[in-house]
Amino acid sequence: MFTVKDILTAVKGKLLSGYPDEILTGLSTDTRKIKKGELFLAIKGEKFDGHSFILDAVAKGAGGVLVQEGGITNANFKLPDVSFISVSDSIKALGDIGNFHRSRFSIPVIGITGSNGKTTTKEMVSAILSKKFNVLKNFGTENNNIGVPLTLMRLTSEHGIAVLEMGANHLGEIKRLSEIARPTIAIITNVGPSHLEYLEDLDTVFKAKAEILKHMDQSAKLILNADDEYLRKMEPTRAKARGSCGRNTERPEHIRGIKAAVLGRECIKTSLKVTWFGFDKEADFYADKINLEPDGISFRLNGKWDISLGVLGRHNIYNALAAIACAWEFGISIEDIKDALKEFKVPNMRMEVKRFGDIKIINDTYNANPQSMKQAIEALRDMVTDGRKILIAGDMLELGTFSGRFHHLVGKQAAESGFDLIVAVGKLAEYISAGAQEAGMSERKIKLCAATKEAREKVATLIKKGDTILVKGSRAMRMEEIVGDLEAQFKTT
Repeated sequence: MFTVKDILTAVKGKLLSGYPDEILTGLSTDTRKIKKGELFLAIKGEKFDGHSFILDAVAKGAGGVLVQEGGITNANFKLPDVSFISVSDSIKALGDIGNFHRSRFSIPVIGITGSNGKTTTKEMVSAILSKKFNVLKNFGTENNNIGVPLTLMRLTSEHGIAVLEMGANHLGEIKRLSEIARPTIAIITNVGPSHLEYLEDLDTVFKAKAEILKHMDQSAKLILNADDEYLRKMEPTRAKARGSCGRNTERPEHIRGIKAAVLGRECIKTSLKVTWFGFDKEADFYADKINLEPDGISFRLNGKWDISLGVLGRHNIYNALAAIACAWEFGISIEDIKDALKEFKVPNMRMEVKRFGDIKIINDTYNANPQSMKQAIEALRDMVTDGRKILIAGDMLELGTFSGRFHHLVGKQAAESGFDLIVAVGKLAEYISAGAQEAGMSERKIKLCAATKEAREKVATLIKKGDTILVKGSRAMRMEEIVGDLEAQFKTT
């Protein structure tokens, strides 16, 4: 519940019509879902302009309308008989309202960012904390400057904690999300080569993720990956002890060659309490005795407790450790932690295993970048299978001038991992083929498809009984359509 005056205070807007004491029952940016009495916030996006739907919102009972200056271009437009508020930037106004509402609640807010694993970590954290709290979390990956404030707008007195994924492909975006949400705990999963078309290099990616600190107060806490060479620079004293600040450590192959500052040249200082997780036994929460099983993973936590995960991929241990470290802050018992992780199911289209007779499909089609592609390839490499291991790899987008190099590396990694067949899909497929052949894979084991449609037709003729197929690519490649075709083809066999 807001008054028009509350909104004006939050957004520093101008009241064009209506009354400051008028009550608004909520906020909506979608006229298909708006409820009577809510404020309709008109957002001008790339595909749709909310200002075109103002009259629809009013007809459905909107209690008020927030518009962006210049959004209404019809000179003859007459303001309907509801409160109208004008702002210079309606997306910023949405964030300001989300922050205003968040400030009404003195509950812990957990912000999660990183190049990979954000969504899975968010879901793991939420699953564990739900053992003790009523948890608010983002729907899916509503992790941007629209999704995060809309998530915060769902906060009620019934919630005991909020878990928010925060994503970005430009500098300044995480800073803004931190300003809106004011996290009391921040988790940074890792720093890797993602959105390089906009963030240019790993140093800039690191700075973008570190922006989450910008609006955290001194009582807040950080949870960081101890095995990540960049994140080890977040706490100078710890980083120095680990030997990361002040020397140049060789980079893992999947990020080697990218322009980046010499390690240790610039540590980001923070006075916040830092909790570390990783495979290094110096970390506060560490994993050893790792067993990669056909349908999941098990490991020992801190040399004491056996943890089982029903998900694939060694990288998911990091996500689990981050979630455990967070849950520990709230006194969740080890038994509840173990139960929640054992019951945990992967989010849709993220290392999701589908079985159809003798065929196994790993659906990891939600998105892709070099680090997540490498992790997925390693996950299938480590699996024991009866038949062939097949990679169907779509283009990884937003990599700028590094695109060819990273796709070449995908082919090389798949070939060196012993894959029996590669289907490369998209404009960059030839780079994948070149990398695989450089690593010794026969050209006849590599199939090139210019687009997903062509791949859908070709893949149907390539799959045999006993095959395990990993399907992965950037969201815009729509690789899930290949999974759907395979599912339709084999579900009756």
